[in-house]
Amino acid sequence: ASAAAVCACLSAGCRRTALLTRHASAHASQRAADEGPQASPEYHVDPDLLKELGHGTLELLGRHFETLSEVKVQPDVQPGEFAKRFPSEPPTGPTEFAKLLEKVEKDILPGITHWQHPRFMAYYPSSSSVPAILSETVISALGAVGLQWSASPIATELEVVVMDWLATLLGLEGDFLHSSGRGGGLMQNTAGEAIANVMVCARVRKHRQLQPDLPWEEAFYADSSKLVVYMSDQTHFSGPKACRLAGMRVHVVPARRVDGNFRLCSADLEAAIAEDRAAGLVPCALQLNYGSTNTCGLDSIGEFSDVASREDLWVHVDAAYAGPAWSLPAFRADAEAASRVATSVNVNGSKWFLCGFDTAFLWVRDRRLLTDVFSATDTFMAPQGDSIYSPEFKDWSVPLGRRFRSLRVWMVLEYFGTNGLRAFLQRAVDQADWLRARVEEHPLLEQAVETKLGLVVLKMKDSAPLDGVTVQSLAEHLQTSGFLVYPSQVEGSPVLRVALGGSSTQ
Repeated sequence: ASAAAVCACLSAGCRRTALLTRHASAHASQRAADEGPQASPEYHVDPDLLKELGHGTLELLGRHFETLSEVKVQPDVQPGEFAKRFPSEPPTGPTEFAKLLEKVEKDILPGITHWQHPRFMAYYPSSSSVPAILSETVISALGAVGLQWSASPIATELEVVVMDWLATLLGLEGDFLHSSGRGGGLMQNTAGEAIANVMVCARVRKHRQLQPDLPWEEAFYADSSKLVVYMSDQTHFSGPKACRLAGMRVHVVPARRVDGNFRLCSADLEAAIAEDRAAGLVPCALQLNYGSTNTCGLDSIGEFSDVASREDLWVHVDAAYAGPAWSLPAFRADAEAASRVATSVNVNGSKWFLCGFDTAFLWVRDRRLLTDVFSATDTFMAPQGDSIYSPEFKDWSVPLGRRFRSLRVWMVLEYFGTNGLRAFLQRAVDQADWLRARVEEHPLLEQAVETKLGLVVLKMKDSAPLDGVTVQSLAEHLQTSGFLVYPSQVEGSPVLRVALGGSSTQ
C-alpha cells in the first residue's frame, strides 16, 4: 500500500509537471512573439523547431561537402588568429540558431583542417560516412547514458552484438567473442585509452600471479617498479605513455628491417628478457604492432607464441590502423595468429572503417582481467546479473558513463554491409598500389620501406641529382598544390608519408 501511494504521488507529480510545462511553453511562445528574437529560447526539445533547425543544419553540411574539394585542406594561419574572433566572455543573451549557423560558416569552417578532404593524406585517414554523420544526430537526440544495462538496455545489448559482428568480420575467434561467455569487446574513445586500460590490468594480473595470497585490494598498491613491458622502437608513443600511467618500466627493443619494413623479432625479445631477468626485473607484458604509425610495419604475431607462453606475458596487439585489413583474405592468417597469441587487441573504427572519430574497439580474451581491476558500484546503481547481453561495461574500463557509439557502428555496418566495407578497404590498397607503381618508375623517388596497405613512404634516391629538391621541399610543393602530407624520418633519413584511404579520395 505504501509503494502504491508513492507511485500515485509520483504519477500525480508527473501530470502536474506536464501541465506546468505546457503552460510554460505557451507562455514562453507568447513572450517570444511579444519580445522578438531576444526572448529566452525553449529548453525542452520542440519537435517542430528541431525539424526546422535541423533542416538548416543539414543544408549547411550539404554545402560544405559540395565545395569541400575546392577549399584548402588546412588554413594558413598562426595560433590565436581564430580565437580573436570570439569575445573574452560568453554571451549573456540568446542567439538565433540561424545566426549560429552563419557563425559556423564564417568563424568555424575556415579554421578547420579538413580531415575528410580528398587531398588530406597526412597521419592516417579519419574516414567518415553518411550513416556515421547522421547517426551522431540520433545519438545526441536520444541522450542515452550507458551507465549499465538498466540505464539503456539497447545501448549495452547493441554494443555486445556489434562487437561480436566486428570480431567475426575481422577473424578474431573463440574467447574474443561475447558469445563465448569468457571474453568479449567494448568500445573506447581512442586506441591510446584502450592501451592504457589494458596495461593497468596487465600490472594487476602480474602481481596476482607473483603473490597468489596477496589480499585483493593490495594488488592495486603493490610496487610495480620491477615490472617490464616490451615493445619495439616502432611503437606509437601511446604505448610508453600507457606504461607510465601503470607505473611499469618500458624496454624498447630495436626493430629489424625484414621483408622491406620494420618489425620486432622474437630472438631480440628473448635476449631483452634474459637481460632484464639477470638484473632482477620481471617481464610483464608485450606490445606488438600491426600497422605501426610511421611505416605501417606489421609484427609477425604468431612468432611470439612460444616466448609469450613461456614468460606468461600479457600480449597486446595494437592494430589501430591496419586491423580492418584482417577482413580481407590476404591478411586473414594474421588475424588467426592474433586469435591464438593475443591477450587483448585494439582496432580503430575511425581510421579505415568509415565510422568517424571517435571510435575505437578493444577485445580481451578474458573479461575477468578487466573486471578484476575496474569493478565498482554503489547503492544508487540498479542491481542486475552479468549475462552475455548485460555486461557491466562500467566494470570493463575507467569511465562510468558511456556514449551510445554502438548505434553509429551498427548503422555503418548495416548501411554498407561487410562486402561494402571490404570493397572500401580494397580500394585504398589499390590506390596505394597505383602510387607505389608510379614511384618505382620515377627517376628521383623510391620507397623508403615496403608497405602493403594504404600508406606509401617515399624518399629521394641516393643516386638522384638533387638540384635543390629535398623531401621537405617536395612536401611544401605538394601542400602548395593543395595536398596535405607531412615528412617524417626513417633510420635518420627524411621521408614523406602519403596516407591514402580517405572516403573522399578518388
